[in-house]
Amino acid sequence: MVVKFEKSSYRKFAKEKLRKIIKFRAKSFSYKINNEILNLIKYLKARNVLIFTPLAYEPDLLKLRQKLSRNHNIFIPFMVDKSLKMVKLRLPFKTSKFNVKEASDSNAFFKSIDLAVIPVVGVDGNMARIGHGMGYYDRFFAKLAYKPITVFVQIEDFYIKEKICSLHDITCDFYITPTKKYIKKVSYDRSCSRDRRWAYRDRRWISCS
Repeated sequence: MVVKFEKSSYRKFAKEKLRKIIKFRAKSFSYKINNEILNLIKYLKARNVLIFTPLAYEPDLLKLRQKLSRNHNIFIPFMVDKSLKMVKLRLPFKTSKFNVKEASDSNAFFKSIDLAVIPVVGVDGNMARIGHGMGYYDRFFAKLAYKPITVFVQIEDFYIKEKICSLHDITCDFYITPTKKYIKKVSYDRSCSRDRRWAYRDRRWISCS
């Protein structure tokens, strides 16, 4: 029997499954994902990088701080009304109303970032993000006058071939999980060919439309 999902039902399905596996996989799988992110940052020569402070069932990219702090500028989201802004990753953290750790609002950053690493609940056939349904990242990226290279991450592979997201949902260039890695298929363009050339040579990457 084939189960047909809508975006809301797939979000519920994925979150329920994530809650069951976090005790066993979150920490160990974060290590694998972090290594992939380091390789990606190195190859793309990204200097200004946006990451995030994780929920219990999300990869912990904060462990990359020590390795990246010397040669890179690391930023995390700060919630403002119904959107986000970027702030420098500096301690101490405080906990927001959504139980997310945040750095100080005084460390705001308004220049361009090279790479954005974003947590997801799932990813659909358009490589579009299934998040928590609040739209914070969608509104934030919609306001940017440029498009940074975007990487989605999760401790479990929740890619679904069906295209269930909306047009306003942000899409990614890469989706990295501990077991599979996806790259968005694009028409040939010199400006983006270098970003993907190394991944196309690696057969572990799955090309998606």
